[in-house]
Amino acid sequence: MRKIALLVVLPALLAGCTSAQMSMITGKRNKTYNDVNAAWVGSTEEQLVSKWGPPKKSYTLESGARIISYEEIWGPISAYHVCVEKFMIEKGIVTKWGLSGCPARMTGSMPAETPIPQPTM
Repeated sequence: MRKIALLVVLPALLAGCTSAQMSMITGKRNKTYNDVNAAWVGSTEEQLVSKWGPPKKSYTLESGARIISYEEIWGPISAYHVCVEKFMIEKGIVTKWGLSGCPARMTGSMPAETPIPQPTM
């Protein structure tokens, strides 16, 4: 009987480990949308569009710079969210980025000491 109880209780206890606790053990943290978007700074618009496809929206500023945005719907149908990822393109190069409504994390991990980048736009 004790063995059966242990088989039932142990997985429940292990499932209670939070990602923060696991990060301390593994030396990694969850990858965020901020990490992915910040990595595009310095890339060309062509590289971004080749990877992500055509943007959902585009706006040209008076300076000639453009802001392009991508939208992704996530969450359950009854309570979905729209993740908007924006990039500023100046002279064909991604220079700034911003986001709104995106999940806090995504699949993958980063070294724990890597700071989470902050939006620049």
